[in-house]
Amino acid sequence: MSELATLPTTADPNLWSDDEKALLEAAGLVIRKSGKAPEPAPRPTVVAFLAHCHRTGLDPIAKQIYAIKRGANWGIQISIDGARLVAQRSGQYAGQTPVQWTADGLTWVDVWLQEGYPKAARVGVLRRGFEQPLYAVARWDSYVVMDDEWAGEYPNRKKTGNKTVSAMWAQMPDVMLAKVAEMLALRKAFPQDLSGLYSAEEMDQANPPSVDPEPRPRADASLTPGTRSAQRDLFTHDDAADAAASPTEPGDAAPVEMTQCERCGETGEHDGPLCDVCVAEVEAEMNA
Repeated sequence: MSELATLPTTADPNLWSDDEKALLEAAGLVIRKSGKAPEPAPRPTVVAFLAHCHRTGLDPIAKQIYAIKRGANWGIQISIDGARLVAQRSGQYAGQTPVQWTADGLTWVDVWLQEGYPKAARVGVLRRGFEQPLYAVARWDSYVVMDDEWAGEYPNRKKTGNKTVSAMWAQMPDVMLAKVAEMLALRKAFPQDLSGLYSAEEMDQANPPSVDPEPRPRADASLTPGTRSAQRDLFTHDDAADAAASPTEPGDAAPVEMTQCERCGETGEHDGPLCDVCVAEVEAEMNA
């Protein structure tokens, strides 16, 4: 029986096996859209992802941690189960208070049975050595995910300009808001372990993941999904090919977006969650 693939121990894609590349693709570090070539995450995101996996011990195959692209930016997220596991492994986690919801901020209930959506949810996390639970409150208006409303038939669909509550938040409003409150409380109780890691429920309202709103006819792909050839060069960028595929006129350069490094906090121009200096430092630590 062959050994199961594990995450690579280096951020150098030239040293990764085909199985390691496939594993990173399963973790969300490659986007596949119909009719388009696979889009790998930028190197800083890959480095940050491997560093977070090493630091937290979370499993990307179990979807405890994964990479995701939102708009033009890549990020790293964890599931609520992953956050609970990190807290448990710390040895300082002592449980939680029951989740409660409110419609007016005055009366809190243990089960949400009212018509309409709750206005807020709260939960407290217990940490050994602390006299009181560390509470966090999540407000509905701050985290509810609103989707664009569309009219017409594809390919002539158009946005109406209105917004509607997304399907998941409309179907399970109490559960979704409770997840946000719990994630906030866990990060408050374990900042050293969970700093810089956020859940989908926290981030979806700010910038939804990059997805095609409608399926498009599949074009001939340069790589066949599911084959070894589709996994070999996903993390190797070809600047010349990119330029040829997306020609631009003089003066049409894309605007540069300034982002904050998750590690050092410096704001600058970089493709992922880490700046160039931190990428080099993390790579050196991983290869030491």
